[in-house]
Parts: sequence; C-alpha cells; structure tokens
Amino acid sequence: MVLQKLINKLTAREQLLFEIEALKTKSFHLDREIKNLSSEKQVLINDIEAKKELILGFQDATEKLRNQNEFIEMQLKNIENQNLVLKETLKLYQLRYGDITNTVINGNQISEWDEDVGFFEHIEKIKGNSFNKEQVEAIRYDLGKNLRIIAGAGSGKTETICAKTAYLITMENVEATKICMVTFTRKAADEMKERVNKFLSSDNSRVSIGTFHSIFKIMFEQLLKEIPSCASVGVTGNKTKDSEDQAKRLLNELIKKYKLYQFNKEGDKNIKERIEYWTNLGYSSEEMRDFVAKHFDSIESMSEYPISQRFYDLYHEFIEIRTTKRIVLFDDFLLNLYRAMEKFETAREFIKGKFDYLFVDEFQDINPLQMDILMLIAPPDGSGAKLIIVGDDDQSIYAFRGSDPKYIKNFQKTYNTYTLELMTNYRSKQNIVHAGNRVIQGNAHDRIEKAMEPFHLMNGDAYILAAKDQSSEANWIITKAQEIGKTKPFIKNEILEPINYTLSTVLYRSVSQLQSAYQALDDKNIPYVIESNEDLMGIFNIFDFKISFNKLLDLLESSPLVQIEAWQPFLLNVANAHYISNQSFNRFMKDNQFSSIQLMLQGFVNYVKQEKRKVDSNLLQQFLNGIFKVLKGTPVEVIEFIEPLLKFPKNKENISTEEVFWITTECQNYKEWSDFLSYYHRLKGKLENMKKQLIIYQKGELNALYFLTIHKSKGLAFDNVFVMGVYAGGLPHHKSVPLSKINMDECKEMADPPTSVEEERRLMYVATTRAKYNLYVTFPRTIQDRPSKRSPFIKELGLSLIND
Repeated sequence: MVLQKLINKLTAREQLLFEIEALKTKSFHLDREIKNLSSEKQVLINDIEAKKELILGFQDATEKLRNQNEFIEMQLKNIENQNLVLKETLKLYQLRYGDITNTVINGNQISEWDEDVGFFEHIEKIKGNSFNKEQVEAIRYDLGKNLRIIAGAGSGKTETICAKTAYLITMENVEATKICMVTFTRKAADEMKERVNKFLSSDNSRVSIGTFHSIFKIMFEQLLKEIPSCASVGVTGNKTKDSEDQAKRLLNELIKKYKLYQFNKEGDKNIKERIEYWTNLGYSSEEMRDFVAKHFDSIESMSEYPISQRFYDLYHEFIEIRTTKRIVLFDDFLLNLYRAMEKFETAREFIKGKFDYLFVDEFQDINPLQMDILMLIAPPDGSGAKLIIVGDDDQSIYAFRGSDPKYIKNFQKTYNTYTLELMTNYRSKQNIVHAGNRVIQGNAHDRIEKAMEPFHLMNGDAYILAAKDQSSEANWIITKAQEIGKTKPFIKNEILEPINYTLSTVLYRSVSQLQSAYQALDDKNIPYVIESNEDLMGIFNIFDFKISFNKLLDLLESSPLVQIEAWQPFLLNVANAHYISNQSFNRFMKDNQFSSIQLMLQGFVNYVKQEKRKVDSNLLQQFLNGIFKVLKGTPVEVIEFIEPLLKFPKNKENISTEEVFWITTECQNYKEWSDFLSYYHRLKGKLENMKKQLIIYQKGELNALYFLTIHKSKGLAFDNVFVMGVYAGGLPHHKSVPLSKINMDECKEMADPPTSVEEERRLMYVATTRAKYNLYVTFPRTIQDRPSKRSPFIKELGLSLIND
C-alpha cells in the first residue's frame, strides 16, 4: 500500500487524477456553454434569415447580429481549444494508467458509485444543470444542527433549498407534512411550491409553503380547533375585502373621540403607521404607551389626560371593537399565533409538534415579531423544529418595515448552528459580479465578510455614464434602450415591432429622480410601465408637498369661507412647517376667539411671526393670500402660493433641491389653479390605467420600458439594467446618515426608522446584482445648472466612467 502511494506520487498519478476531475468539471460547463452559444448562434442566424425581406429597414440590426455571430464563433474556438487540452490530458492518463472507472457526474462531485447519484441525476435533469459542491453539501447536510445558508445574489438559493426539501422526502423518508417553507411574498412562495412539486414529480407535494402571514394564519386556525380558548388572545375571523377600510374608519372615529388629531399628524407617521411599526418590532401596548409618554406627551404638557394614556385607551378600544365586529387585519395573523403560544403551554406544544423542519427564505428581512414567533416554534434548546434559514445580510433593505439583518448575522449566537455559504453567482457576467463585490465592501464594519465568485467568465457592458444633466441622462437611457431593443424585435400576434423595449429595465431610488425621465418619455412617445404606481403622481407623491397639497384639497372640500374650524387642520400643517408644536398652536386657537376668517388668518400670521422671529412673515402672507384667492375662485397663478410654501423652514429642509425644481417647473407648466388641479386629476386617471398596463406587461404582451424602484427589484433579475440617479442626494438618499450617528433605540421608540448610509449601500449592491448581461449606472454632472455632488458608490463600484 505504501509502495503504491510512493509510485503514485513519483508518477504524478494523483495530480493527474485531480487535474482530470477538475478539467472534466470544467468540460461539463464548457459543453453547456457551447450548447448555449450554439443555440444563441442559431437564433441569431434564424433572425437574420427572417429579416432578409426587411433588410432595408433593419440594416443596423443585421450588422449587430453579424458582429455577435463573429463573437460567438471566437468563443466557440476558445472552448474547442480548451477541450483539446482536456483530451490530451486524458490520453496521457490512459497511456500511464488505463481507463478511468470512478467518474464524477455533471461536475457536482457526486460519483457514479454514490448512493445519492440517482437523486441528483433526477433533479439535475429537471433543472437542466448541475449543483456545485457547496449546494450539494447544503442539500445533503444531515441537520445535526440548525442550518444557516448565506446565499449571495444569483447563487441559486431557491433551487438549493427546494432540492433539499425533495432530498429530505425522497432520500431521508421525511413526511412531506412535517416540512414547512416560509418566505415573504406570494410570488416567492408560488415559485418555491412549483419547484418542489417538479422535483418530487407531484402536483401537490403536501409540503406547507407560503408567506409568514398565510402560514401563521393556518397554524392559528389549527390551534383554534384543538384549543378553542385561544380565541381569547386577539381579533379572530377571516379578513374581508373591506377590512382595511372598516379599520381605517374606526380608527379615525377613535382619534376624534380621544382628541388625538394633533398626535396623528405629528412627524412623518400617523397613529396607524406607528402601531403597525411598533407591532412588527414586537412591542406591547404598554411599551407603546411609554414611548408616547417619553416623546410626545410634551405636545400637550398641561393636559390632565395625557396623550400617552389617550393613545393607550384608543388602542385597546380599537382592538376591542375589531374583536367584537371581527375586523381582521394582516398583522392579526401573526399576533394571534404569538400571543396564543406565549399564553398557553398546550398551544406551544401543539405548534412545536407540527413540523420537524422549518425553512425560512430571505431571512435577512425578518423583523422582531416574526423572530419571536420562530423562537416559539423552534426553540433554541432544540425541542421544536430544526431551522434552515437562507439569506444574505448584504441584501437587507427594509429597515423602514422593521427588518433587522442582525438576526441572520448573529444567528449562531442563539442557535446551535452549522453555516454554509453559496458564493457562486450564476446570474451576472464577471465584471458585474466584481463591481457588486467592490461596492458592498464599504460596509465591511457591518456585514458578514464574503465575496461572490462569478460563474460566467465573460464580461458584459458594465460602466458608469456621467451625463451633462438630468435631461441628458434620461435621453441617453432611452437611446441606449432603443439600441439594445434593435437586437431582438418584439413580436405579438405575428406583428413585429423593430425596437423591443422589454429587453431593458430602469431602476431608481425615489420618485424625485423621475422628472426628466417622464419628460423624455413623453417627448419621444416611448411606451413605459412603472411598478410603483403612486410614483406616476410625480410631484404629488413627494412626501411633504403631498401632505400640504392634500390639506389644501381637504380645505376646498369643506366650507372654508364660512367655517373657522375648517381651517384648523390646514393651519396646523402650516404651523408645523415652521417647526411650531401642536401644543403651541392649540393654545393659540384656544386663547383667541376670532369673529371672521380674515381676522383669524391675520392673527395667525402675527402669531407665527411672534413664535419664530426669524421667519419671513411676508412669505406666509403671500401663501395665505394665494390660498384665499383659490377658495374665492379668483384667478391666481399657482406659483404665487406654492413658491412661498416651499420656502417654509421644514419644507426647505425636507424637500430636496431637485424636488423643488420639479415642483416649480410644473407650476410654470400649469400656471392657473384650474389647470394645475386638472393636471393632478389626469395623473390620478393615469395611475388607474397603469395598473391594467402592468398586468398586460407581466404577461409579456406589452412592449414597454420597465421602471421600478430598487426596493421592488430585490429577488428579480433582468437582462439589461440601468441604475439612474446615482449622485449624492439621489443614491444615497439626501436624508441618509452613517449608522454610527444614529440613536437606533430612540428612533424605534418614536417609530421613526432612520435612513442609514449602510442600507443605502446595500441598495446599490442590490441594484448592481440585478443585471445578467449589461449594467449601466448613470448620474447627472449638473442639476439645475449646478454641479452635483458625486455619490461615494460611483468610486466604490470601480467601473469605467465615460461622459456623454
């Protein structure tokens, strides 16, 4: 035996074996590349043949197809040369040692003698390619510990966990009903269900697969059948189509009853939004009351019935009435299960016994309430289900919903954990993967250290365009999308459209970046769809302006010329825009009994001037004069009162420079109030139509350029991606600050989640890694004729920069 090892070593047999296995694995992937490239070549040839009759109209497209064909031919030659190297190595081995008998199948390290070879052959035949070494290890891990899979962008995590589910059922004889798979969206749940069924060759695998809300709702309903007393924990029943509207009306009635209107308008979140945020963070009603007492009771410091106690009483009456009337909201699905398991030991034991294995996808997006529930279903002591969590802390971008990446980063501190990493990106070209790695390194102090490896060794287009201004940026994107669209026409009902806009996707951070894009799209008559419907409202969806405009609409709908009280909500919003507290404004209104609206408005101007001596009272007077003209029906140019509104202290701070420019531009386009109001209603109608257009687009039946926010793009992938508006103030957002400067506890107590630079960088990473073939990052060098400040992410991406 020793002699044989020595001979092997002297003859380099082991080294050759290793090289052969590596080359065979590479050969498998190269063969697949050949097939893919050959298929692409044939498609291109077919396209050329189909276009011969239209050659005069498609000369540019034909030339591009020829160039691509030449490129494919060159790649095929390179692959053939590499295959020659493999063949020569195999000949050398066979001359020395004879034929190889212990072979590796499909490059996944599973030999033909492995007991699981049949399983992997079956799954890989269905999915069309092989698993890599890390994926195989994840699929076969025996779950002696809870499993944490850190799965980077494009790493095939969904196929891996679905294959693991199939492996447990097929190879480990686990009952399908003892497995549960949880994710965050219905679309993701449907995708997992489809893949599991395919892998198991079944129409209904009986594995429980769904969203957090749907799975926890089912669990609670099962609890009710076993332990009816669990109904006492909260609001039970079925959620109806009008549940949200019923709850909204009820809450508004209670706000009026408990005189909490001022608190409801304090800050960026109303009472409903605060309750939802605090609920997702797992806070009790007592803790919510204490937060209100600490941060908001000062609004009415002299009140004998503090805001915090009124809020607490409102909250419990809200729950009581909803319980009686069975007005169910989504959060009830989670709260009911949590409270039942927390209160009743029998409920905990029943739910713990439901499943042996619990998969949680996108674990970086989990919030404290969801984590609390999981810890009851699968306690860290191992008395419940084993957890298989999958996610990537680099893609945690939902802090505003209460999500916290600390749960995936520190999972091993709570649970007995085995960690695996899936770090091969199968989605993107090589240079796109490297750009993502470089930019996310800026969060080295706040992430699990790792780097993605590209599977595709060819480069795509990946560069940064510095446009002259926002208009040039928008026009360049459209022109480039048209150039890409000429490579493959859009065909519907046998009608060929020469420019295929569906090949391109435009990602953006916020609505303020869309002004020039809308203008360019309209000027060029380019078809487009936008996923975030509300962003179609343009300036009317800019937060602070939206609030002020809606207050004006509310005032118009009341009787403002005869009812003094109708002005109070409107004037309160104006006072807040001057950083005047609700308490101070309420005292002003209480101490003054005005006999007419004119006297009230003049008194209000004097009051603001007295409270804020540095405020330009002429701006306030100009604003109110303009509003009064609108109410009386007197002709007035919108800019007369919108311009001073934008200069109010709070608005000046919160509304960005480009947003101010956009608003004033629209005021100049629609000068008269009647025109401005008509413009608003046209956008409302366009919003409703867009919902229908999106459905058609998603079916592949509409040729349009696709716009969506980076937040909504997570989990998706696109052939050609444009990331627009990457300048300081656009991405990262102008309100973002380093995590080190944020008092996170205080932000949570105030239900005011911050925007951190670290999360903005994760947004940049998510945007970058959506692209399969080509990535174009753009920004304007100037905004409103002033130089824009460069985003730090431009340098961090490390891509070539060109000027238009």
